[in-house]
Amino acid sequence: MASQQALQQAFRVVVENVLNRWTALRLAVEHGMGGPLGLNTAIELIDYVTSYCTENKNVDAIDLREVLEEIMDQEFETICEDESTQEVSAVLIKYLRMLKEGKEEEVKAELHTMVPCEMWIVSGAKIKYQPIDDSGSESEEDTNDPEDMDVEPASAMDVGSEQVNPSTCGSSTKFIEEEAIDPGWTQVRGRRRR
Repeated sequence: MASQQALQQAFRVVVENVLNRWTALRLAVEHGMGGPLGLNTAIELIDYVTSYCTENKNVDAIDLREVLEEIMDQEFETICEDESTQEVSAVLIKYLRMLKEGKEEEVKAELHTMVPCEMWIVSGAKIKYQPIDDSGSESEEDTNDPEDMDVEPASAMDVGSEQVNPSTCGSSTKFIEEEAIDPGWTQVRGRRRR
């Protein structure tokens, strides 16, 4: 590779191709997990990953995976339990090493053999936000009935419950707020950013 700038340009094409195929990122944006500017954050992610990988000398797949996990958690409120961050980082590092070894033509050839996909991470793209599906087979009353729930203990369920709307826009999760009657129970709260 002739220069740092040429490396960055070639690697940016790789990052665009890989991240546009990353289902977890797309779902996070489509479900509003990145807020109203989720697409912009995804575009910035391409630039950040490109810079991070090309400007640091000894980046490996573990480093990049940790960066991707942190960004998905902080910017998109998403934790990928499908090991996709590991897969994405391994693919990106593989192509980065090939580019550093001067194998730009091989990288281009491999990118052309990838299954075509929609390049949705571009400025001005129309994102199809997924609406919240409240048309489940159970009625609202059925889902809040303590006897129908699989979670025990019953003593915590018997206390008066009131439904609380989720604080995350676009979330389809319904929370039930309960009074704590057993001092042995610990309330766990999720981390909030900003």
